[in-house]
Amino acid sequence: MIDIRHLAEMNGPERAFVSLYLSGAEALPRLGQRIRKVRAMLSDNPVELEHFDENMKLIQASFDRHAPGADALCAFACWANDYLQVIRLERSVPDLLWVDSSPYIRPLAELRDEYENFVVVAASNTDTRVYVVTSAKPDEEARVRGDVKNHVKVGGWSQKRYARRRDKELHHYAREIADVLSDLAARESFDRILLVGSRETIAEIKSVLPDSLLERVVGEKNVDLHREEAVWQEAFGMYFEEERASEQALWEQIKGEYLRGGRAVAGPDDVLKAAAVGRVDRMIVTRDAKIPGLRCRTCENLTAGAPETCSVCGSGDVFKEDLINELVELLALSSAETEFVDPIPGLSEIGHIAALLRY
Repeated sequence: MIDIRHLAEMNGPERAFVSLYLSGAEALPRLGQRIRKVRAMLSDNPVELEHFDENMKLIQASFDRHAPGADALCAFACWANDYLQVIRLERSVPDLLWVDSSPYIRPLAELRDEYENFVVVAASNTDTRVYVVTSAKPDEEARVRGDVKNHVKVGGWSQKRYARRRDKELHHYAREIADVLSDLAARESFDRILLVGSRETIAEIKSVLPDSLLERVVGEKNVDLHREEAVWQEAFGMYFEEERASEQALWEQIKGEYLRGGRAVAGPDDVLKAAAVGRVDRMIVTRDAKIPGLRCRTCENLTAGAPETCSVCGSGDVFKEDLINELVELLALSSAETEFVDPIPGLSEIGHIAALLRY
């Protein structure tokens, strides 16, 4: 588990942090030209250039000891703080080199938001597998064997006795599956459950789930479990459909609050002001938006936009920031959530960013 909050708490002197995102082992050489340009830009500041060179040495030494392999990864280095962390990523990321006074965590926040943990229950009358999907990678957590016979026609009282016995078997089987899900919820974090497989078994599972788990069921589909590719195609299809629906619902909630003067703010300036004092509960931002910010070296004030001087102390000793990354850091520190979304017309018109407030 990547601790985004811990990364958000970290800061170094000047631009003393290097954040590196690589799609694979072959990606670092592709960043060679950018590395050379970064060194050239830092040449007028010997201290920051030294930080950068030593950070790259730390990262390269780590790669020499443990070859990155084909996996995507990110690395955060701060020689001044004697800090290095290399993290394997389950999903590919764009190659990126970022130099700043703190770790660049926006890509991690986007990955976490888009690929939240969810559970898939693949159920038939004879066998059920329970998977936890983390970063779009499914891992089988449990398996429940069932012995629910198919419907048969035997006639008369025998038919009724058979049906009652079969119903009891199905009910007991579903309770076992529900117990597995309850145990899983006690030790794993997930908000969504998807049910695929036999329609009859799915209905029985839902009938015995406690309300705390039933409210997490966001999709169900009758699928032939022998066609594994179809199972996961349907499961991920339902997951992303529900993800898009929840994003739209959040936007509608924020819009409703804002229109009636409630607990919502819109636009970079107001979101920043609310985040700075811990008022933000959930922030929504267009996925590929680029929102500038400005940090003052003299008083450390952060401002939305790109003025030439600090709005607080008037100093001209300022540098540009990715405002979204800075907001992600502030929200991580206050346990608030960030939702990255595809373009929404109303959201785009107000500066690509808005937030629901705690108070």
